[in-house]
Amino acid sequence: MCKLQLTQQSKGDMVSERLAEFDHLLSTVDAFIQIHIALQSVDTELRQQEFFTAVSDFETIQPLLQSLKAECLLESAVIKLLQMEVCITRERLLYELGEAWNQLVFWTFPAEGRHDRQKTSSLSVSVLAAKHSLLSQVILAMSRVSMLQMRIRTFAERIVTHLVEPVACNHTALVQTIYEAEQAIVQVNSVPSPASEQIPVPPSDAFQKLQQILSFLHGMFAGISVHDTDAKPLPLIQKLGQLISSRLFDLVYDNCILPAMPVSCCNAVTLVSFSSIMADTEQFHSALDQMGFLPQSSVNGAETCGMESLVDRLNNANAKFASVRSQELIHRARCLMQQELLQSVHVSMDAPIGDLSSGEGRSRELDIFVKSCREQAAGSGLKLPTCKIRYIMHHLMQHISLLLTAIA
Repeated sequence: MCKLQLTQQSKGDMVSERLAEFDHLLSTVDAFIQIHIALQSVDTELRQQEFFTAVSDFETIQPLLQSLKAECLLESAVIKLLQMEVCITRERLLYELGEAWNQLVFWTFPAEGRHDRQKTSSLSVSVLAAKHSLLSQVILAMSRVSMLQMRIRTFAERIVTHLVEPVACNHTALVQTIYEAEQAIVQVNSVPSPASEQIPVPPSDAFQKLQQILSFLHGMFAGISVHDTDAKPLPLIQKLGQLISSRLFDLVYDNCILPAMPVSCCNAVTLVSFSSIMADTEQFHSALDQMGFLPQSSVNGAETCGMESLVDRLNNANAKFASVRSQELIHRARCLMQQELLQSVHVSMDAPIGDLSSGEGRSRELDIFVKSCREQAAGSGLKLPTCKIRYIMHHLMQHISLLLTAIA
């Protein structure tokens, strides 16, 4: 009786073992089939340039591979073959994504050679609706396989090196935007000059050309978002702005704004010149903000570098100009202190601030001020008597007239 029970128990154990073996075999074969189907789907989707779907299908393969446990040599050999096939498919996926990006966003760089020849850099972007949709899909797929950050960083570096820097550093740079049936092109032509012959680029010219370039980028990439794994979706334009804003502002400030700053003779002309530079800079900042290139402020301050960078440079320019004005005023005050206290100047109705025919500081602004004084005096019935005033007071009135003109 006991022997019969043992026999039945051993048969039951054998059946359970066989069932477990069959269950493992079926699950393994099912995983093999799913991996094979997923690999075939990825292959088909890559041929049809359905990159986001291909990435999604590829991501289902790795969990299936990790769930496999080989219990015989045959299973181990099949798993190794599948792992090799998955590696090949991944490399092909990355290669196809890179090629698709290069076909949609195409660069042309100047040929290496003589430095005195014209250099041409251009960026071509496909403008077809289907291609624009494909570009969005490629960017989204690249973010899923962790290759987007490097691509965007390289793209931003090329924008600065081949488009922004020639415009900010070379007064001969010419920006052209060409729109064709299938693509749009922004092109920068320039003839490099020796360091001793370089002419600073006027800020207004640099801002106009840079805005033309950035408007092109905005038109091509607006509406496309970058999906980082650790943050919410970010507009591609804003991501580019984070990467290029600091170097862009450095180039503009060092090569355009600083050389254009007045360094002496703080008269009304230099005040107007400085005001024009500030107005042009603020207008350029506003244009960048409207296009979305300036990073938005955040709690940790990590995204405010672009805006702070521009504000810092404006403050530096303002401080430099204020220093120039203060030094000029100190110099004039020192000259006045050295004048003879009893020296005087004739003033009259015809010359309310003295005879300027031979005096220093004669300017169109002073002539306008004199004319205004005459008109106001004539309209009110007042008449300035002929008398003498101290030379120091004479120059003080000139400085006040210039300041009032600048404030107005």
